[in-house]
Amino acid sequence: MSLSSNSLIHFTKNKSTLKGILENDFKIKYCLERVVTKNHTYDAGVPMVSFCDIPISQIKDHIKKYGSYGIGLKKNWAIKNGLNPVLYLEQGSSLSDHTLNTLYDIVLQNTKVSELSDSELALVDIFRYIKNYEGELIRNGESIVKNYRFSDEREWRYCPNKKELGGSEYFINDDNDYKLNKSKFNSKLSSLRLQFTPDDITYIIIKNDSEILEFIRHLETAKGKIYSLEQIRRLTTRILTVEQIMTDF
Repeated sequence: MSLSSNSLIHFTKNKSTLKGILENDFKIKYCLERVVTKNHTYDAGVPMVSFCDIPISQIKDHIKKYGSYGIGLKKNWAIKNGLNPVLYLEQGSSLSDHTLNTLYDIVLQNTKVSELSDSELALVDIFRYIKNYEGELIRNGESIVKNYRFSDEREWRYCPNKKELGGSEYFINDDNDYKLNKSKFNSKLSSLRLQFTPDDITYIIIKNDSEILEFIRHLETAKGKIYSLEQIRRLTTRILTVEQIMTDF
């Protein structure tokens, strides 16, 4: 059995969020990311949409942590749209400690991202795609697991480039500024979308059978993204419920 999937899946805890994605594509939002090395802890706001590269047969634990609603998309869609797997670093490795510290001191220390050159921003991109191999899992400010192996998620990210972001921050390296002004930063991204077509969808994951008709009707009446009758019929066969996944896979 393959260790990865031909689909990338984005999960959410909210039914309304999945409906919004199906109708209006993915919104880009800043996420507070923490990378810990032997001598430093880096907190920063990164604009992104994240996905996991996990086969459905192994997705149960991920669902428990990230939500019972999801959408799977073809991996060739991800490649075409510039997504990239996350680079996982062990906290105590020489790569994480020396390389990150050096890059941070040279590029970001006491410098606003808006003041960086294009070549310096290219270095900042390394920070936007880094995550610890293992560390504390924090969701909505609450510690969920102390020693969580992030690499098991096989995360892929979409991080918009400088041109796509326009006047929005490429990377927020002042975590206090991020925490105090998160809604302000995200409001600047309100019109930015990571788009897909109905034919790119491989799975629609919902909580239980009772919601199937509700989601089919949502596809039939969607205004932001138009689904043809043929596409709706095909997508109906791609709906999976968490109940199915937990019992049949």
